Amino acid sequence: MVKRPLVWWEGVAALVTALALVLLVGFTWEASQSALLPPPAAHTHHRPPLRGHPGLYPPPAPLLDLPAISLVANTPACDTSPFLLVLLVISHPAHAALRDAHRTYVSWETLNALGARRVFILADGSKGLQVDYPTVPVARVLQESGLHRDLVVADFKDHYRNLTYKHALALSWATHFCPHARYLLKMDDDIMVDVWGVVKLLQAGLVVDHWGQVHPGDSGHRRLEPEGIWVAGLVQRGLQPQRGSGKWRVTKAEYPRHIYPNYLAGWAYLATQPAATAIMRAASNATPFWIDDVYMTGTVAVAAGVPRYALNKHYTLMRGAATCCLEGPHQPLGKPHPWPSPAPLCGLLVAPSDKNVTILKAWLTTARACHEGRGCPSPPPNSCPPTRPHYGVGTVIALS
Repeated sequence: MVKRPLVWWEGVAALVTALALVLLVGFTWEASQSALLPPPAAHTHHRPPLRGHPGLYPPPAPLLDLPAISLVANTPACDTSPFLLVLLVISHPAHAALRDAHRTYVSWETLNALGARRVFILADGSKGLQVDYPTVPVARVLQESGLHRDLVVADFKDHYRNLTYKHALALSWATHFCPHARYLLKMDDDIMVDVWGVVKLLQAGLVVDHWGQVHPGDSGHRRLEPEGIWVAGLVQRGLQPQRGSGKWRVTKAEYPRHIYPNYLAGWAYLATQPAATAIMRAASNATPFWIDDVYMTGTVAVAAGVPRYALNKHYTLMRGAATCCLEGPHQPLGKPHPWPSPAPLCGLLVAPSDKNVTILKAWLTTARACHEGRGCPSPPPNSCPPTRPHYGVGTVIALS
């Protein structure tokens, strides 16, 4: 049989059909990414393993006064059996270097051995709305999510004026997707936390004295149970809104009172699951205020009846105090067992890094060495700047 020659318009039609098919497949794939798990990566030892994962992408739901938010990325980081602690790290899409530093120096294997998990809480940084923060395409964040499986990303805009929403997202995510964690540690990505020390503190059991200060287990004080309703961190008392100029200026229309309620600094604080649930329940019935720690651990915690207790003696407000401690002469233990103190780094568990990855690396590396019994810095008395922020904020009293 003689073949009919292909006329030119049939070739054009075939080409157009092929292009349309390619575009359709591409759009379908792109649209489905927010509803798919990240693709498998070549190495699994730095990320949570994939298990059963139904419900990781629920339908859009309200968050505070936002009518509906969706998760662009989620993680199967939490086990279905009880474990000690989940770290909820508030981060910006542009802070990939900080996230990688946390992953490198407190790895997934390390967290697993401590009975801990970690997720990073992000929002949409693709619009470049915040000064000094570069635009980060959603595709880049999804790529990072696929590699590490430790990101929780919502579709509202990432901005310092939206920090209250990210704070609320962290607590609501933990109660919904990580209910088997006994404790929550909400922290910022530029904060240095001695995770080994925090875990040791929690394992020893926490008690609170009549001043509202938290200590390791002691039968002479009131014990703080993981099933109880409480939060603990850096108590801030008697602070006033900044009425002048600058990034953190608060108008009287935004906050008419002259003094903030007593609250915990959002740098890093511990909470129980019942406390997070109580805070989120109260927050759903109030108008959000954009200074997130004042609102969530102050105004809302008061309304929810959540007691706040002081770990002030384990915080410093100054990076200089932390670096001074790191530079002190190291004292080898000469013993195979770890350092006995929950806070061997000059008594500190929490310090600022000021987004300095080098300092963050040094702090976490030294903290690990201390707890593994490989020596710890011991600077001479009074050689470092003051490290006890209760001198500056004026309180370690009990809060109710």
